[in-house]
Order: sequence, then structure tokens, then C-alpha cells
Amino acid sequence: MSAAIGSAGRAALVAGFVAAAALRIGFLASLSPNWDTNAYAEVARTLDSGGALYRDTVRYNYSPVWALLLRVFARFSGEGGIPLHRVVGGFLLLADVATAWIVFRVARDVLLRPRRTAAGAALLFFANPVSVFVTGFHAQFDGLAIAFLMLAIWLAGRSRPQPLASAGALAGSLLVKHVTAFHPILFWRGAKGSRRLVFLLLPYAIFGASFLPYWRVRGAVFAHVFAYRSMAEDYGTAMLRKLPGIPDWAPTVLFAAAALTAAIALARLELTRGSLLLFLVLLVFAPGMAQYYFVWPIALGSLFGGAGYAVFTLVVSAFFLGSPDGLGLPLEHLPGWHGIWFATVFWLLWEIRLLPKSALSPNRLSGVKG
Repeated sequence: MSAAIGSAGRAALVAGFVAAAALRIGFLASLSPNWDTNAYAEVARTLDSGGALYRDTVRYNYSPVWALLLRVFARFSGEGGIPLHRVVGGFLLLADVATAWIVFRVARDVLLRPRRTAAGAALLFFANPVSVFVTGFHAQFDGLAIAFLMLAIWLAGRSRPQPLASAGALAGSLLVKHVTAFHPILFWRGAKGSRRLVFLLLPYAIFGASFLPYWRVRGAVFAHVFAYRSMAEDYGTAMLRKLPGIPDWAPTVLFAAAALTAAIALARLELTRGSLLLFLVLLVFAPGMAQYYFVWPIALGSLFGGAGYAVFTLVVSAFFLGSPDGLGLPLEHLPGWHGIWFATVFWLLWEIRLLPKSALSPNRLSGVKG
């Protein structure tokens, strides 16, 4: 009987991955140019025509790494006769495949779960509609930064940790897209041993050094990267700007204070749980918002599941259905920006509620070894 149940479980996992892969490939096949992919093409054209990154690319807000990748994609697109947006989409799909594999390894090697349970966590990520939509519809590359973060967690937390390689993966995450800007603090505060500072110094040093070739246009770099505040949606703490007497900078200061405090405090937790909670804090206090930011906690959340993860996934997915920047379906009573914010708060509170019995380890407060 147990063998039959085991065989059925394996079959269900295989079927789940096949179905998720088919859905993702379907999204890729139907992917059309959008605001984001048009911006990618504009960056590639500007650089190929001799323009300067940041000075002549008004819609570019990241380190130079993504721009270099876009030039490679554009060349491949031209030589292969494949539209650029599909080349980007195909690459990001492969990145999500890699993330699913790393989720499996983190569950098995760091959280010490059985192989089948670890595969279930990987499937939970790979089939998550938020991840599917951000990659397959928006062709946004936040998930690539998350893949490097997950790699850093795996390298730091397994039985034979590699602190230097983990810090390098953190640097890679920042270089792709600095949505993990506060996570090196989490690694640094939670680490033990002589290489502790490498988690703090290496990622930020490499990220900063990537801008040195653009020193002559440093004003544009500052304006487009470090002063960028995303879109002003009616979401969360950004609503404070609508109150009389509240300065425009107040939500940004509140965000920085909350993120720094969380990164320091959450270092007491196991690294996967601490990283998840840090992302949720970032989303609760973010002073600007774009809907693809909601993919940030999905890979880590897939390791734990639970009511908070389920509610967040359901609300964000429903939002995508009706959003003008999503499918734009004419359905009434779908959640808006406020609904997602409350779902994020619920998930954060749900995880905090579970901390005493599932997240704090009496024998290992730190999630980073070595």
C-alpha cells in the first residue's frame, strides 16, 4: 500500500510540473510587447547606437548588468529572428526553472526535509500564479534576482557552507536588480565565524563598483538608480503623502527605518524564514509600488506554505485579472492595491504568529554557518 501511495505521489508531482511548465510555455508563446519589454528594446537600441547608459536611457533604474544582458539578448534576437520580448521571456522562464531547483535544494539541504516534500515546495513555487504571471506576462526580471538570493541561502545554510560563494551570490542578486538591498545585513548579522563581514562588504562593494565606469554621468546614475522611487500607486504607506502636513519624503524614511530594523532583528531567525519576513516588511512599508514586486516573497513562501501564503497568492492573482496592467478583465469586486496591502499585512502577521513554534531554533539561532 505504501509503495502504491508513493508511486501516486511521484506521479502527482511529475504531472504538476508538466502542467506548470505547459502553462508557462503557453504564456511565453502568447507574450506580446508591453511597456517593460519596450523599455528593454529602447535600452538595447540606445547602447547599440552609441548612447550612454543612464544619461540617454531614461527608463533604466538598475546596475549595468541587466543592460549588458539586454544587448546580448538583442543580438541573439537579431541573428535568430526571434522577437526580443520572447528572447527575454524565454531566459526568465529558464531562471524560474533554476529557482525551482534551488527551492528544492534549500528545502532538502538547509531545512532537512524529505526529498518528496522538497519537490512539493519547488512545485508550489513553479506553479504559483504570481510567479507565472510576473515572468510570463510582464517579462520582469525580479525573479532572476530572487534566484541569486535563493542560491546565497543554499550556499550559506547547507551542511558544508560556502560563505564566500554565498556572498558572491548575494552580490549577483544586487547586480541583477537591487530588490534584495537589505538582505546582506540579514546574512551579516546572522553569520558566525571569521568570514562574517564578507556578507556585508562584498555584495555592496561589488554593486557600488559596477557604477564606476559611469562616474562621468554620476548625476544620472543617482537620479535613475538611487533616487528612483517606483510608481506612486494608492498603496500602503504611500497614502501618507495624501495627509495634510506630511512631507513627501516621510514614507521613504519610514520604509528605510522599517527595513533596517527588520534586517537587524530578523537575523536571529533561521535564514529562510528571516529572508521571507524581510521581504514582507519591505512590501508593507514600500513607498512606491509596481505589481511585479509581489513576486519577491513567493519562492521563500513556497518553502512554508500556510494560510498567509495562500491568501496573498489568491488576492494578488485576482488583482492581476482585473488590473489594467494585467489581463484587464471586466470583473467586478476584484481586489485593488489596498486589498493586496492588507493581504501582505495578514501574511506578515501570520508568519510572526508562527515564530515561537516553528521559526526559532533553540540550537541554531543563526541561519548562516561558517
